[in-house]
Amino acid sequence: YNMRYIVLFLFASLLQLRLDPSLQQNLLHTLNATVVRDTTTTCPYGALLYNVTSQIRSILSNVSLDNLGVGRPGHCGGVNWTRVAYLNMTDLNQTCPANWTLVTYPGNSGTTLRACQRTNSGSCDVAYYRVKGKRYSQVCGRIVGNVYGQPEAFGTPTGSSIDTVYLDGMDITRGNPRQHVWSFVTSTSRMDNLKYLCSCSNRSLVPTTAVPSFVGLNYFCDCGAPPYKTDAAGKHYYNHIMWSGTDCPPDSTCCSFNTPPWFWRVLPNSTTDDIEVRQCANNVVTDENIDAIIVEVYIK
Repeated sequence: YNMRYIVLFLFASLLQLRLDPSLQQNLLHTLNATVVRDTTTTCPYGALLYNVTSQIRSILSNVSLDNLGVGRPGHCGGVNWTRVAYLNMTDLNQTCPANWTLVTYPGNSGTTLRACQRTNSGSCDVAYYRVKGKRYSQVCGRIVGNVYGQPEAFGTPTGSSIDTVYLDGMDITRGNPRQHVWSFVTSTSRMDNLKYLCSCSNRSLVPTTAVPSFVGLNYFCDCGAPPYKTDAAGKHYYNHIMWSGTDCPPDSTCCSFNTPPWFWRVLPNSTTDDIEVRQCANNVVTDENIDAIIVEVYIK
Protein backbone atom coordinates (compact mmCIF):
# COMPACT_ATOMS: atom_id res chain seq x y z
CA TYR A 1 0.00 0.00 0.00
CA ASN A 2 2.66 2.55 1.02
CA MET A 3 4.99 1.52 -1.82
CA ARG A 4 2.34 2.36 -4.36
CA TYR A 5 2.25 5.98 -3.20
CA ILE A 6 6.03 6.25 -3.01
CA VAL A 7 6.25 5.12 -6.63
CA LEU A 8 3.54 7.58 -7.66
CA PHE A 9 5.31 10.40 -5.83
CA LEU A 10 8.69 9.67 -7.44
CA PHE A 11 7.10 9.23 -10.83
CA ALA A 12 5.32 12.58 -10.60
CA SER A 13 8.43 14.36 -9.38
CA LEU A 14 10.54 13.09 -12.26
CA LEU A 15 7.91 14.12 -14.78
CA GLN A 16 7.28 17.61 -13.48
CA LEU A 17 9.60 19.36 -15.94
CA ARG A 18 9.03 17.30 -19.03
CA LEU A 19 5.72 15.52 -19.32
CA ASP A 20 3.40 14.53 -22.11
CA PRO A 21 0.05 16.21 -21.41
CA SER A 22 -1.85 12.98 -22.06
CA LEU A 23 0.27 11.19 -19.44
CA GLN A 24 -0.26 14.14 -17.14
CA GLN A 25 -4.00 13.82 -17.42
CA ASN A 26 -3.89 10.06 -16.87
CA LEU A 27 -1.82 10.52 -13.73
CA LEU A 28 -4.14 13.21 -12.45
CA HIS A 29 -7.09 10.90 -13.05
CA THR A 30 -5.37 8.14 -11.08
CA LEU A 31 -4.56 10.49 -8.21
CA ASN A 32 -8.08 11.86 -8.12
CA ALA A 33 -9.52 8.37 -7.93
CA THR A 34 -7.03 7.42 -5.23
CA VAL A 35 -7.79 10.49 -3.15
CA VAL A 36 -11.47 9.62 -3.12
CA ARG A 37 -10.73 6.12 -1.87
CA ASP A 38 -8.27 7.34 0.76
CA THR A 39 -10.76 9.70 2.40
CA THR A 40 -12.83 6.69 3.34
CA THR A 41 -10.01 4.35 4.40
CA THR A 42 -9.31 3.36 7.99
CA CYS A 43 -5.56 3.32 7.34
CA PRO A 44 -3.77 5.51 9.97
CA TYR A 45 -1.76 7.14 7.19
CA GLY A 46 -4.82 7.95 5.12
CA ALA A 47 -4.83 11.68 5.91
CA LEU A 48 -1.11 12.00 5.17
CA LEU A 49 -1.45 10.18 1.87
CA TYR A 50 -4.43 12.31 0.98
CA ASN A 51 -2.31 15.44 1.49
CA VAL A 52 0.62 14.05 -0.51
CA THR A 53 -1.49 13.08 -3.50
CA SER A 54 -3.25 16.44 -3.36
CA GLN A 55 0.14 18.19 -3.48
CA ILE A 56 1.23 16.15 -6.50
CA ARG A 57 -2.06 16.86 -8.23
CA SER A 58 -1.58 20.59 -7.63
CA ILE A 59 1.97 20.53 -9.03
CA LEU A 60 0.94 18.68 -12.17
CA SER A 61 -2.06 20.94 -12.73
CA ASN A 62 0.04 24.11 -12.66
CA VAL A 63 3.28 23.16 -14.40
CA SER A 64 3.79 25.14 -17.62
CA LEU A 65 6.04 23.58 -20.22
CA ASP A 66 5.91 26.67 -22.43
CA ASN A 67 7.51 28.81 -19.73
CA LEU A 68 10.47 26.45 -19.55
CA GLY A 69 11.45 26.81 -23.19
CA VAL A 70 12.02 23.05 -23.37
CA GLY A 71 8.95 20.89 -23.44
CA ARG A 72 6.41 20.17 -26.09
CA PRO A 73 3.57 22.04 -27.75
CA GLY A 74 0.25 20.30 -27.25
CA HIS A 75 -0.17 19.09 -30.82
CA CYS A 76 3.28 17.74 -31.74
CA GLY A 77 4.42 14.18 -31.21
CA GLY A 78 6.57 13.09 -28.28
CA VAL A 79 8.60 15.19 -25.86
CA ASN A 80 11.85 17.22 -25.83
CA TRP A 81 10.68 20.01 -28.14
CA THR A 82 12.58 23.30 -27.87
CA ARG A 83 10.71 26.51 -28.55
CA VAL A 84 12.67 28.86 -30.83
CA ALA A 85 9.97 31.36 -31.82
CA TYR A 86 7.15 32.76 -29.76
CA LEU A 87 4.94 35.77 -30.39
CA ASN A 88 1.64 36.44 -28.66
CA MET A 89 0.25 39.89 -29.32
CA THR A 90 -2.65 39.33 -26.94
CA ASP A 91 0.01 39.93 -24.28
CA LEU A 92 0.30 43.70 -23.92
CA ASN A 93 3.95 43.32 -22.87
CA GLN A 94 5.01 41.79 -26.19
CA THR A 95 6.29 43.77 -29.16
CA CYS A 96 6.63 42.97 -32.85
CA PRO A 97 9.89 41.68 -34.37
CA ALA A 98 12.17 44.34 -35.79
CA ASN A 99 11.02 44.05 -39.42
CA TRP A 100 7.30 43.98 -38.62
CA THR A 101 4.97 46.82 -37.66
CA LEU A 102 2.57 46.94 -34.73
CA VAL A 103 -1.04 47.66 -35.69
CA THR A 104 -4.09 48.11 -33.48
CA TYR A 105 -7.69 48.02 -34.63
CA PRO A 106 -11.14 47.67 -33.06
CA GLY A 107 -12.53 44.19 -32.52
CA ASN A 108 -15.84 42.94 -31.22
CA SER A 109 -17.56 44.48 -28.19
CA GLY A 110 -15.27 47.48 -28.04
CA THR A 111 -12.06 45.47 -27.74
CA THR A 112 -8.77 46.60 -29.26
CA LEU A 113 -6.82 43.99 -31.20
CA ARG A 114 -3.02 44.05 -31.55
CA ALA A 115 -1.12 42.38 -34.36
CA CYS A 116 2.08 42.53 -36.40
CA GLN A 117 2.14 43.31 -40.12
CA ARG A 118 4.85 43.46 -42.74
CA THR A 119 6.34 46.93 -43.10
CA ASN A 120 7.35 47.03 -46.75
CA SER A 121 5.15 46.83 -49.83
CA GLY A 122 5.65 44.02 -52.32
CA SER A 123 7.98 42.12 -50.04
CA CYS A 124 8.62 39.26 -47.66
CA ASP A 125 9.51 40.85 -44.31
CA VAL A 126 11.55 38.50 -42.13
CA ALA A 127 11.63 37.80 -38.40
CA TYR A 128 14.82 35.94 -37.46
CA TYR A 129 15.04 33.26 -34.77
CA ARG A 130 18.35 31.67 -33.76
CA VAL A 131 18.56 28.01 -32.75
CA LYS A 132 22.00 28.57 -31.14
CA GLY A 133 23.60 25.54 -32.74
CA LYS A 134 20.95 23.07 -31.60
CA ARG A 135 20.64 20.17 -34.03
CA TYR A 136 17.13 19.19 -35.08
CA SER A 137 15.28 17.14 -37.69
CA GLN A 138 11.67 18.06 -36.91
CA VAL A 139 9.81 21.37 -36.87
CA CYS A 140 6.38 21.98 -35.40
CA GLY A 141 4.31 25.09 -34.84
CA ARG A 142 1.39 27.32 -35.69
CA ILE A 143 0.55 30.84 -36.81
CA VAL A 144 -2.69 32.54 -35.82
CA GLY A 145 -3.91 35.80 -37.31
CA ASN A 146 -6.37 37.74 -39.40
CA VAL A 147 -6.18 38.90 -42.98
CA TYR A 148 -6.19 42.49 -44.12
CA GLY A 149 -7.45 43.27 -47.60
CA GLN A 150 -7.49 41.07 -50.70
CA PRO A 151 -5.10 38.09 -50.64
CA GLU A 152 -4.39 36.10 -53.78
CA ALA A 153 -2.79 32.86 -52.57
CA PHE A 154 -0.13 31.72 -55.09
CA GLY A 155 -1.81 33.70 -57.88
CA THR A 156 0.41 36.79 -58.17
CA PRO A 157 4.04 35.78 -57.53
CA THR A 158 6.93 38.10 -58.26
CA GLY A 159 9.07 35.10 -59.17
CA SER A 160 9.32 31.31 -59.04
CA SER A 161 11.88 30.83 -56.25
CA ILE A 162 11.55 30.80 -52.49
CA ASP A 163 13.48 34.09 -52.34
CA THR A 164 10.70 35.92 -54.17
CA VAL A 165 7.20 36.90 -53.06
CA TYR A 166 5.71 33.59 -54.17
CA LEU A 167 2.56 33.80 -51.99
CA ASP A 168 0.24 36.08 -50.11
CA GLY A 169 0.54 34.89 -46.53
CA MET A 170 3.36 33.76 -44.27
CA ASP A 171 5.99 31.07 -44.35
CA ILE A 172 8.61 29.41 -42.17
CA THR A 173 12.01 28.78 -43.70
CA ARG A 174 15.46 27.74 -42.53
CA GLY A 175 19.08 28.23 -43.43
CA ASN A 176 21.11 30.02 -46.07
CA PRO A 177 20.43 29.32 -48.88
CA ARG A 178 16.83 29.47 -47.73
CA GLN A 179 14.90 26.19 -47.53
CA HIS A 180 11.16 25.82 -47.16
CA VAL A 181 9.56 24.40 -44.03
CA TRP A 182 5.87 25.45 -44.11
CA SER A 183 3.62 27.99 -45.84
CA PHE A 184 0.51 29.70 -44.47
CA VAL A 185 -1.40 30.82 -47.54
CA THR A 186 -4.24 33.35 -47.67
CA SER A 187 -6.73 32.77 -50.45
CA THR A 188 -9.58 34.99 -51.59
CA SER A 189 -13.27 34.58 -50.86
CA ARG A 190 -14.01 35.51 -54.47
CA MET A 191 -14.71 32.65 -56.83
CA ASP A 192 -14.52 34.74 -60.01
CA ASN A 193 -10.77 34.32 -60.52
CA LEU A 194 -9.43 30.79 -60.30
CA LYS A 195 -5.80 31.83 -60.03
CA TYR A 196 -6.46 33.31 -56.57
CA LEU A 197 -7.75 30.04 -55.12
CA CYS A 198 -6.04 27.17 -53.33
CA SER A 199 -6.70 23.59 -54.37
CA CYS A 200 -8.78 23.15 -51.19
CA SER A 201 -10.85 26.33 -51.66
CA ASN A 202 -13.71 24.76 -53.58
CA ARG A 203 -14.39 21.11 -54.38
CA SER A 204 -15.79 21.91 -57.83
CA LEU A 205 -13.21 24.48 -58.96
CA VAL A 206 -9.61 23.86 -59.97
CA PRO A 207 -7.20 26.78 -59.41
CA THR A 208 -5.21 27.82 -62.44
CA THR A 209 -2.07 28.60 -60.41
CA ALA A 210 0.09 25.66 -59.37
CA VAL A 211 1.60 25.29 -55.92
CA PRO A 212 5.37 25.95 -56.15
CA SER A 213 7.38 22.75 -56.28
CA PHE A 214 9.49 23.72 -53.25
CA VAL A 215 6.27 24.01 -51.19
CA GLY A 216 4.77 20.69 -52.25
CA LEU A 217 2.08 19.65 -49.78
CA ASN A 218 3.67 21.47 -46.86
CA TYR A 219 1.20 24.31 -46.41
CA PHE A 220 -2.11 25.46 -44.98
CA CYS A 221 -4.50 27.59 -46.99
CA ASP A 222 -7.37 29.70 -45.69
CA CYS A 223 -9.89 32.14 -47.06
CA GLY A 224 -9.17 35.57 -45.65
CA ALA A 225 -12.65 36.99 -45.50
CA PRO A 226 -15.60 35.22 -43.84
CA PRO A 227 -17.18 32.62 -46.13
CA TYR A 228 -19.39 33.90 -48.95
CA LYS A 229 -18.55 37.58 -48.36
CA THR A 230 -16.62 39.82 -50.72
CA ASP A 231 -13.20 40.75 -49.44
CA ALA A 232 -12.10 44.36 -49.79
CA ALA A 233 -8.80 46.20 -49.81
CA GLY A 234 -7.91 47.98 -46.58
CA LYS A 235 -10.24 45.99 -44.31
CA HIS A 236 -9.35 43.89 -41.24
CA TYR A 237 -11.28 40.60 -41.13
CA TYR A 238 -11.01 39.99 -37.40
CA ASN A 239 -14.05 37.69 -37.23
CA HIS A 240 -12.18 34.95 -39.07
CA ILE A 241 -9.09 33.37 -37.51
CA MET A 242 -6.64 32.36 -40.20
CA TRP A 243 -5.29 28.78 -40.41
CA SER A 244 -7.39 27.69 -37.44
CA GLY A 245 -9.10 24.76 -39.13
CA THR A 246 -12.52 26.33 -38.50
CA ASP A 247 -15.19 28.34 -40.36
CA CYS A 248 -14.60 26.85 -43.78
CA PRO A 249 -17.43 26.93 -46.34
CA PRO A 250 -19.17 23.57 -46.92
CA ASP A 251 -17.61 23.25 -50.37
CA SER A 252 -14.06 23.79 -49.04
CA THR A 253 -11.64 21.19 -47.70
CA CYS A 254 -9.11 23.69 -46.31
CA CYS A 255 -10.13 22.98 -42.70
CA SER A 256 -9.12 19.34 -43.06
CA PHE A 257 -6.17 19.64 -45.45
CA ASN A 258 -3.07 18.96 -43.30
CA THR A 259 -5.27 19.40 -40.18
CA PRO A 260 -4.54 22.99 -39.08
CA PRO A 261 -3.79 24.87 -36.85
CA TRP A 262 -0.61 22.92 -35.95
CA PHE A 263 1.89 21.70 -38.55
CA TRP A 264 4.54 19.06 -37.97
CA ARG A 265 7.34 18.59 -40.51
CA VAL A 266 10.05 15.92 -40.51
CA LEU A 267 13.06 17.25 -42.44
CA PRO A 268 15.09 15.16 -44.91
CA ASN A 269 18.22 15.60 -42.78
CA SER A 270 19.14 16.98 -39.38
CA THR A 271 20.40 20.57 -39.30
CA THR A 272 21.43 23.50 -37.13
CA ASP A 273 19.89 26.07 -39.49
CA ASP A 274 18.38 29.19 -37.95
CA ILE A 275 14.67 29.80 -38.48
CA GLU A 276 12.92 32.59 -40.38
CA VAL A 277 9.25 33.55 -40.18
CA ARG A 278 8.24 35.75 -43.11
CA GLN A 279 5.20 37.86 -43.99
CA CYS A 280 4.72 38.07 -47.75
CA ALA A 281 2.45 39.85 -50.22
CA ASN A 282 3.00 41.31 -53.66
CA ASN A 283 0.89 44.45 -53.27
CA VAL A 284 1.23 47.57 -51.13
CA VAL A 285 0.63 47.24 -47.40
CA THR A 286 -2.52 49.35 -47.55
CA ASP A 287 -4.11 46.88 -49.99
CA GLU A 288 -3.28 43.50 -48.42
CA ASN A 289 -1.45 42.29 -45.36
CA ILE A 290 -1.45 39.72 -42.58
CA ASP A 291 -2.33 40.54 -38.98
CA ALA A 292 -0.03 38.06 -37.20
CA ILE A 293 -1.24 37.53 -33.63
CA ILE A 294 0.40 34.30 -32.47
CA VAL A 295 3.54 32.62 -33.83
CA GLU A 296 5.00 29.46 -32.26
CA VAL A 297 7.84 27.38 -33.70
CA TYR A 298 9.41 24.34 -31.97
CA ILE A 299 12.29 22.10 -33.03
CA LYS A 300 13.70 18.75 -31.94
